[in-house]
Amino acid sequence: MTRPLARIGAVLVGTLVFGLSMVFPALAAQAVEGDRLVVEDTAGVLYLPQIESELAKVDFYEPTTVVVYTYRGQYDDNMNEKVLAYARSEHPEWITADGQKWADGLFIFVLDPDGRSVGTYFGDDRSVPLDDQNSIQDAAKEDFRSAFWTEGVISGVTKASTLINRPWYKSPGFIGASVVTGVAGAGTWIGIVAVRSSRRDRFARELARGDQHLTAVTMDLDMTELSARTLPADSSFAQRLEQRFHDFSGRYYAAVEDQQQLQVMTKRERSRSGAPEKAKAFADETAEMDFIDDAIVNAAALLTRSATWEKAWAAQVEPVREDVAAISSLIADPAARPLASAQALESFRIGAETEIERLGAGLREQSITPEAALEGLESLRAELSRLLREHSRALIEVYATSNRERESMEAAMERERRSVPPRSGVILDTVYGPGQFWNPISFGIGYSAGVDKVESARAAAASSSSFSSGSSTGYGSSGGSFSGSGSSSHF
Repeated sequence: MTRPLARIGAVLVGTLVFGLSMVFPALAAQAVEGDRLVVEDTAGVLYLPQIESELAKVDFYEPTTVVVYTYRGQYDDNMNEKVLAYARSEHPEWITADGQKWADGLFIFVLDPDGRSVGTYFGDDRSVPLDDQNSIQDAAKEDFRSAFWTEGVISGVTKASTLINRPWYKSPGFIGASVVTGVAGAGTWIGIVAVRSSRRDRFARELARGDQHLTAVTMDLDMTELSARTLPADSSFAQRLEQRFHDFSGRYYAAVEDQQQLQVMTKRERSRSGAPEKAKAFADETAEMDFIDDAIVNAAALLTRSATWEKAWAAQVEPVREDVAAISSLIADPAARPLASAQALESFRIGAETEIERLGAGLREQSITPEAALEGLESLRAELSRLLREHSRALIEVYATSNRERESMEAAMERERRSVPPRSGVILDTVYGPGQFWNPISFGIGYSAGVDKVESARAAAASSSSFSSGSSTGYGSSGGSFSGSGSSSHF
């Protein structure tokens, strides 16, 4: 009975709103024209073309002048006081003639990226309750916490347009009191539809990914089996690859069967819980097989010095060369330069570039064996991983101020290290799997994730201790008798 009730509820809601629009045509009108946008980006963090383009699509219920103001302050600043002081000195037209309120028709949205604060201010004829002010600010905070300043401003102003001068019949209280059952049923049904659609989308993406990898495996199957038979028995790398190749044919035909079963699943079956996970398991399995077969072909070519050995060697050495080159960017951060770990990485970079060239020259001159060349690359990657671990400890020690922060950053960096996918055709990645070797790019991503997590925790703690209600409404000692509607909060 749930589904029919939900549909009935949705119809009731639609009928009610339609009826009100007939009875109250003026109130039911969509937004009106005449909105004006003013951007005062003194902090220099917004992309103006995007702001103008996106907010041009946003309409308010009554003509409203929207001011977007950014500045760089400090966390302990009283944003309300700062905004009022700026308006008095630079834009007196934002204030009423008696100097006591914000001007009619005005909405001001303020961002302080350094002080991590957001504020909203309203002319008396555009004012909203404090709870709605908090809702507008909260709409921007997720983007602001990720330093997406432009997107956050757009989200905040868009939210404001739905609340300022909102018709009474669109208020949550009225709708909730009028059609509680219908709204709940409609909301439940909409939620179910959205979840099922999301499952089908994820299913389709994973199935497409698996199909792509399986197609590549199928095209290379004969070459892979031939290459596996020609791997030299005395090579430790070949032996470990053969272990990964064990039952490759069985896995391949099982994957083909899985693909056929997934492809014939109906829309209803793809919408069910667990369906996207089945498709993901298929995609992950075929991706691993694709990495294995490429590595086996390269290993056979390199270890037997066949006609394509140089191409196979290039596939092994280029990722190492890229990792070594990325060290320079990693240690260019001012916070990293003074550290002994950064100096050790720089010394390694210089020596590694020389060693990579030596290994390649030795292979061409046949003064070293392919096995020895791979061992040389393995040593370089192992040493780079060790130096990066030392560097991570040094950076965390500088940034973290407590054991909890250290543990948080270490966990973020470890997750990134273990999530680095193997690179196609790279023998060492296939032999060892994810997490064995670390590279500067994943290191940088992990460190940034750790810093972001700590910063968010610090901001939340500071906000919690500074504002018991989560928002500030006063204009400070310099505000005098100013009583304009508005508030600010931290993010």
